[in-house]
Amino acid sequence: MKKILTIGLLLTCSMATRAQSIKEIKVGPEVGALYSTMHQKINGVTRETNYQLGFKVGAVVDLKIDDQFALQPGLFLSAGNGTESFYERYYKTGAGTPASEHDRRNYKITYVQLPVYALYKTGKEFDDPHFFFGIGPSFNYAIGGNYKQEYITTLNGLERPTRKDMSLRLGNNRAMDNLRRFDLAANVMAGFEAPSGLFFRAHYSIGILNVAPGGNSNSRLRNSHVGLSIGFLFKTSDRPHWE
Repeated sequence: MKKILTIGLLLTCSMATRAQSIKEIKVGPEVGALYSTMHQKINGVTRETNYQLGFKVGAVVDLKIDDQFALQPGLFLSAGNGTESFYERYYKTGAGTPASEHDRRNYKITYVQLPVYALYKTGKEFDDPHFFFGIGPSFNYAIGGNYKQEYITTLNGLERPTRKDMSLRLGNNRAMDNLRRFDLAANVMAGFEAPSGLFFRAHYSIGILNVAPGGNSNSRLRNSHVGLSIGFLFKTSDRPHWE
C-alpha cells in the first residue's frame, strides 16, 4: 500500500503542477456509508477484529485538467470508523489453578478527512457519461469518538471484571490516550458519473500510519475501510465544454 500511496502522491503532485491550466471546475455534496475495521496488535498479540458500519458526509471539488484527467480534493466528516476486537487466553497459575483473561474493545472514531484524488475519466468529452478511476492520499484528523473496553480476569472460576465506556482520548501518551489524532491513508476508487452531474463511487482506504499512542512493533493500530457513496457535481460556469 505504500507503493499505492507513492504513486498517488506523484500523480496528484503532477496534476497539481498543471492546476494553472484548469479548464472547468465543478463542486458538489457527497454522502456515503463506510464498512470499517482496524488491524490491532497489542502487547505483541494480533487480535481478532470485526467490521462496523459508519458514514461520511461532505463535499468535493472536481478540477478538469483535460477531457480524461481531473484533480478531485474533498472535505468530509467521517463517523463510526474503528472496530471491535476480542482477545482471550486460558492458562494455569504456578500453583496449577485454572485462570483466564478476556479483553473486548470497541473504537468508534470521528475524523475530518481531506482526500485528494488523481482521476482518469473514460469518454471522449468531459461531460459525457463516463466511468472514472482514482488514486491518492487522504489526510485524516481525529476529532472525537467513543471507547469501550470490557476486561475480565478469572481465577479458579471467580470473575473480576473491569469496564470502561468513555470519550476517546486522543494523543500520543501510551498510558493515558487511546488513539493518535493524525492518520495518513492510501485510497483507490472507481465510479460512474452521469451527464447531469450525479455520480456514484466505491472506494477502499488503508491507513499507512500506526495510530496507537506510543506505538511500536508490538503495539499497532491501523485503520482501513471500504465504502459506497453518492454525490452531485454542479458546474461553476455555463461555458460550453469545448471552450
